[in-house]
Amino acid sequence: MAWPGALVVAVALAACNDVDNAAFDSAYQSRNSAEVTVRATVTMLLPDAPAGAEGAHQRFDVTVDGTTVEIDHNLSLAPRVPVVAGQTVVIHGQFEPDPGHPVIHYTHHATGSHEGGWIQLNGSTYE
Repeated sequence: MAWPGALVVAVALAACNDVDNAAFDSAYQSRNSAEVTVRATVTMLLPDAPAGAEGAHQRFDVTVDGTTVEIDHNLSLAPRVPVVAGQTVVIHGQFEPDPGHPVIHYTHHATGSHEGGWIQLNGSTYE
């Protein structure tokens, strides 16, 4: 019977995607960088950042527990996420508490120098 093994895999994958907005809130309040996994609402689409040394980045704003955060998603390392304002997304990446301009980046697959991140939208994962 193969399904018990499939159930174990599904549970393990779900555990990797645990949303923890409280950890984000703590990092934001203490102004500490942190790996975060948050559920957020897309509030505004921003122009892509031009390709520089790190490649072009898709940018959009989300709110996490009332805090506006910019998402910088590297298009050289991950596919564009087809987000629109009002949608709910789950994001895993590196939070940087830049005063007045908090950001989550590294929302792409692991590069060897940093843990991999991702964005989930409507059941699809973009990494």
